[in-house]
Amino acid sequence: MPNQNPVNDLPETRVRILLIDDDPVDRSIFKLCLNTGQPGIYEYAEAGAGREGLSLIEEFKPDCVLLDFHLPDVDGLAMIRHLLDRYEALPCAVVMLTGIGSEKIAVEAMKLGVMDYLSKGPASTEALPRTVASAVQRFRLQQEIAQQRRALEQRNRELEEIRGQLFEEKERYRILAEAIPQLVWTADSDGCLQYGNQRLWEFSGREPDEGCTLESLVHTRDRRELRDRWAEAIRSGRPFENELRLHRMHDDTWRWQLMRTTPIQTTEEGPVRWFGTFTDIEDQKRAEEALREREKLDSIGLLAGGIAHDFNNILVGIMGGASFAIDSLQKEHPAYPILEIVVRSSERAAHLTQQLLAYSGKGQTALEPVSMSRVVREVKDLLRTSIPRNASVELETEEDLPFVETSANRMQQLIINLVMNAVEAIGEEKGIIKVRTATQRLEPANLQRNVLGYRLPAGSYVLIEVSDSGVGMDEQTQTRIFDPFFTTKFTGRGLGLAAVQGIVRTLGGGIQVESELGEGSTFRVLLPAGESADATTIDVSSAGETTRIVVITEDEDARTVATAVLRDTGHDVIIGSGGMTDPDRIGLVIFDADTSGPELLESMGVWGATIPVVILTATDERPTSSHFGGIEIADFIRKPISTRSLELCINNVLSGAAAPGIRGGRGRDGASA
Repeated sequence: MPNQNPVNDLPETRVRILLIDDDPVDRSIFKLCLNTGQPGIYEYAEAGAGREGLSLIEEFKPDCVLLDFHLPDVDGLAMIRHLLDRYEALPCAVVMLTGIGSEKIAVEAMKLGVMDYLSKGPASTEALPRTVASAVQRFRLQQEIAQQRRALEQRNRELEEIRGQLFEEKERYRILAEAIPQLVWTADSDGCLQYGNQRLWEFSGREPDEGCTLESLVHTRDRRELRDRWAEAIRSGRPFENELRLHRMHDDTWRWQLMRTTPIQTTEEGPVRWFGTFTDIEDQKRAEEALREREKLDSIGLLAGGIAHDFNNILVGIMGGASFAIDSLQKEHPAYPILEIVVRSSERAAHLTQQLLAYSGKGQTALEPVSMSRVVREVKDLLRTSIPRNASVELETEEDLPFVETSANRMQQLIINLVMNAVEAIGEEKGIIKVRTATQRLEPANLQRNVLGYRLPAGSYVLIEVSDSGVGMDEQTQTRIFDPFFTTKFTGRGLGLAAVQGIVRTLGGGIQVESELGEGSTFRVLLPAGESADATTIDVSSAGETTRIVVITEDEDARTVATAVLRDTGHDVIIGSGGMTDPDRIGLVIFDADTSGPELLESMGVWGATIPVVILTATDERPTSSHFGGIEIADFIRKPISTRSLELCINNVLSGAAAPGIRGGRGRDGASA
């Protein structure tokens, strides 16, 4: 059996014993008993009164105090209370001794922290060594426990402080995650969401406890790429970025997002937790698409300009010569119908270049207030013979419609293309084409979608709506209908809607398309409304006088046609710059924009402000004075020229309808509408 004697368990170091008793005999007996039980380990100090004992406790620092209850100056309980007041706890083990046993005193002493209580006598002296040893051990154990408790309490305070710091840090990160405009999330290595900020749940319409995955939020077309990128990131443990589309619940749309992901917890096997964000890049994507579209338009514009320049110069001789010849023949002449075919064919060829220019957004003609309701009615009359009998056209026009600052010819071209597109959609079945004009107000809160890729500003717009009961279009077809030469019909068609797009873009308007297979299509064109003003007309009549006209062009066909027409109408024609030494005799100058020679322009600048100048141009872009060395431009004619367009322009200028000094007058189209 193990040793059960506490005396034997005392350490080999000396134990300090303070004897506080007014009887010296009792003190001697106590020391004798202790030395008998464990001789040589005790060191003693003695006091005969309470106050003396208090001083020795401070100086001697005993391990145990044998305290007599009855002291001459104070009783033992009062002594204990005094120690508690001074030290807040007993500084050493205390064993109380008394000559008169009292259970009440014993209980009170034990409550105050006394280790043991003995009555003086033979029995107590025999048990004294064991009682002292037990008291010392128990006190030391209590001290160790108290020290451990204090250490534990200190650790708990530190942990509580750390917990508070962690809570503050977590709250700070939570506030940060909720405050930033991105969608913030964490996920495990399988892509299961573990955390998402409020923006993510509101955007996706999901619940935090739904247990959804990243893949479930992504468009089906983007999921395979996400899986591949995610697997590579798991393998390499590296961050990655990816562009993909997320579904936005409140408006049921898919928006492009930039996904950024980085590992935040990694084991030997690889990352097990990921942090990521989604940043909305929808507007950036649209801007990039608009930039690509603009670059495409610019490229096509350059191509169209080159085609218009060379092709129109070729058509000058064809159209000019044919129109001059047809005016010189009687209708009964066998060549007359052939020449009519030549004129019509050349006009269609000229119209093709106009379509290309319209798509590219180049070549604005002189602006005028145009009533779209009037243009719609005129177009219906023009197309009366072109629309098949199985398709009927219904008009719903608003009479007090605001004017649009544009060109009447361009608006006719726009509506004709939309109507003919509707005719082709109807095909051979019976169908209805409805053309409606109205005023529409766009407010910032409900700005409407524009297939041209930019948002329309708030304001007043003129609406031109063309709807049909045709076959309709699927989503894939709708994304391509404005591409040049795209058509669902036979090859060779497809510039109509492309030209519509160019015209609308040039005017800063918008296009909306609604269509479903088997349900027909509706095209809505929105053009910025201008001031309401009455359209003006010019009464054009022939000058009726012979005028010396200088024709300056390096194009031999244009020079030949112009000379023949002008001389046929009774004018005196001078070719080139010869004869200009006498400017008082010159009534008009026809100047080809393609003519080179800066010296000639410089010489013309001397007198150009007083002599009317008409510009021949291969495109319908309105020339300005700055393009031609500062000369004043009375009017311009777009090539290819016809006898009618040339005569009309010359008569207007000479009669004062387009007076010298008016920069960029109203241009004349070489080809008929």
